[in-house]
Amino acid sequence: MKLYKQQLNFKGLVLFLIISLNPVFAFSQVQRDSLFLQYLVAKDEHRDVITFLSLLQNRYADSTQSRFEIPYWKGLSFYSLRSLDSCSYYLAKVSQSSPYYKKSLFLTGISHSYLRRFNQAENTLLKIFSKDDSIHLATRTFELAGIALLKRDLYRFDSLKNHFSTQYYPLQKQQSNFDSYRDIIKKQQSKSAFKAALLSAIVPGMGKLYVGGQLGQGISTFLQNTILGLQAYEALRKDGVSSPRFIIYGGLFSVFYLGNIWGSALSVKIKRQEFNDKIDEQILFDMHIPLRTIFN
Repeated sequence: MKLYKQQLNFKGLVLFLIISLNPVFAFSQVQRDSLFLQYLVAKDEHRDVITFLSLLQNRYADSTQSRFEIPYWKGLSFYSLRSLDSCSYYLAKVSQSSPYYKKSLFLTGISHSYLRRFNQAENTLLKIFSKDDSIHLATRTFELAGIALLKRDLYRFDSLKNHFSTQYYPLQKQQSNFDSYRDIIKKQQSKSAFKAALLSAIVPGMGKLYVGGQLGQGISTFLQNTILGLQAYEALRKDGVSSPRFIIYGGLFSVFYLGNIWGSALSVKIKRQEFNDKIDEQILFDMHIPLRTIFN
């Protein structure tokens, strides 16, 4: 009982004691445990669910454990807590005869996707096959398309997109979003660090505009380089190449000019990483929504 006091919330403890001690509730121990588990799940007390399931695992033989679907509820609780390694570990133990088997495969697939274990995610989803369950097959195709976008495999995505289903409402909006992400990714992939550097070498600041339409930075860079360049030229024309004035302004212009070229090339890489992080988050969010809608 000490462990309950430490790990389980107060209301749940009271409920468990009432069911256990009140003779009106003529339940077996298994029924009492089942009711209490249902209570914790309904209250979204995920940490308490995990603790209680560990108690059940120690209390019962394997045959009774299967009645509680311990691997499934543990995996689901870890998923809710975003402990994805533990989630995929337990959901992989869910039996094929379990009513939660397909849901477990989908959740395992998206957990691997969050962890960027894309091959494992694909292999898990490919286990889902049922000719009589078209919505699960349509969802599998959708999830695989999401993984293709995460891998930036647009050829694979286009192939899967041809098999998108338009008859299931839970998938329609997210499939449309995937189409948009595909176009955005294609556009972003066309950005070249070399081209950004070349444009900045020709016209300082032009690389900034090319990278991300940064008009303010582009104009600022152009003005800085132009002013320093004119000052260096004026010093060279009036005072000569060995004059302190030319050396100072010429040196400043060289630093700013080369920095403008290097900065533009670097901006492509920085922008690409920022873009990848943001678009991946959106893709994963859209991969999760249909699962929540279909299975809940």
